[in-house]
Amino acid sequence: MSSTVREELIEGFRRHIEKLTEPPSGDTPPTTDLFSLFSELEILRNEVKAESRLVGSAFEQFREGLDMLRGSQSHLDRELERSRSEAANLRKSVLRPVLLELLDLHDRLTAGQNSLQNYRPVKGWFWRTLSRREDRQFIQGIRDGQAMTLRRLEESLTRQQVRPLEVLGQSVDPHTMTVVELDHNPELENGIVTRELRKGFLWGNDVLRLAEVKANKL
Repeated sequence: MSSTVREELIEGFRRHIEKLTEPPSGDTPPTTDLFSLFSELEILRNEVKAESRLVGSAFEQFREGLDMLRGSQSHLDRELERSRSEAANLRKSVLRPVLLELLDLHDRLTAGQNSLQNYRPVKGWFWRTLSRREDRQFIQGIRDGQAMTLRRLEESLTRQQVRPLEVLGQSVDPHTMTVVELDHNPELENGIVTRELRKGFLWGNDVLRLAEVKANKL
């Protein structure tokens, strides 16, 4: 191969390489500026820090608000419980005398009912003015009226959670009974209630009125 042909081949190969490495027409080759890149990264880092501080501040304010809300709720619960307790105590202090008056009325109605149950007409002025049949009808009418009044009174007491104590045959309990008379029955144990002289009542779980009883003593 002559030197002329060799040079032509080398020149053609050089032109071909230049065409491959030449950028396309109209395109600007990208440039890499490290200073600009680090500046952008620094700005981005500062923005992330600022956002983090804002989020942290918002979270702290939210936590303080939540703690304040919890404290207010606890205070409200305590105040509500105190108000309920005061209302219950006030209700008891106001209602207790009324219930005791109703119990006295219950005693009188019960005594009257017992008297009517045991009543028997006798001869006399009343016998001469009314026949025995009319007399019985009159007494029965009074008895029925008192029984109805007594029943309604007991229903009212039940609605207020007032219920009678069961004491007959029980051992004397100083928390619910007071002994006013003594009995002497050798067939019974000492301290057994043999008779209820005045009925006692509970009000919910509290004693509203002590029962007056007659108890056995050996």
